[in-house]
Amino acid sequence: MSSDSRSPEAPIYKLSASVSPPRDPSAYRITDHFRDRLNFRQNPTVDGKIVRRCFEEGQIKHTQVADRFFFELELDYRYRVVVALRDEAFLEEAEKHRAVTVYAVDGNHDVNSEWRP
Repeated sequence: MSSDSRSPEAPIYKLSASVSPPRDPSAYRITDHFRDRLNFRQNPTVDGKIVRRCFEEGQIKHTQVADRFFFELELDYRYRVVVALRDEAFLEEAEKHRAVTVYAVDGNHDVNSEWRP
């Protein structure tokens, strides 16, 4: 059995289409998978400058998952940064949303394999 530690007075935030993901990269904590995508296996290479530009300039699009969005930026490739929004990050300053993955659409995502999208 799970218990809810929130007090009855605590606001309950429910994600909806009216929520816009923050554009400030510091609002996100990267996942291990995201870190791996930055460090390994991508062609074209995705670096921190591209990630920042995705957040700041990219078009925000909703996915089919309620709390997931992606920032899409068209450069030499179409780059995407996928994020997961967390209720706690809207309610508590110390909490962060999650940067889940980053990739170039139609890029070779694993330079060590023969796989092609």
